[in-house]
Amino acid sequence: MPGPWRTRVDADGWEPMELAGEVVGEVHSLRSDEGGRPYEAGLWRVLGALPAPFAYDFEQNETIHVLEGAVVIEVEGGTTLELVPGDLVSFAAGSQAVWRI
Repeated sequence: MPGPWRTRVDADGWEPMELAGEVVGEVHSLRSDEGGRPYEAGLWRVLGALPAPFAYDFEQNETIHVLEGAVVIEVEGGTTLELVPGDLVSFAAGSQAVWRI
C-alpha cells in the first residue's frame, strides 16, 4: 500500500527550478513520479527577478495555492486569472499558460 508521504520544509530543502534553461525559483518536493506516472506534490517559491512573461505547460494535473505576492496567468484559450494570497486554482494536464509574476 502506498503512502503516507511526509516532508519537512527548511532552508536546505529547496532545489532550483528551471524552465527552458532559466532558473524561475526553487522547489521543495513531497512526491514525484509515482510508479512511472507523472505526479508532483510540493512547494514552489520565487527568488529574485523572473523572465516576464514566461510560458509554462502543465505536464500533469496541478493545483496552485498563492500564499504571498501575486500572479497573472493567461491560459491558452482565453481565460486570464489574476491570483492573490488565498486564491486556489487547479489546471488539467496539457493546459498551456503564460505567467506574469
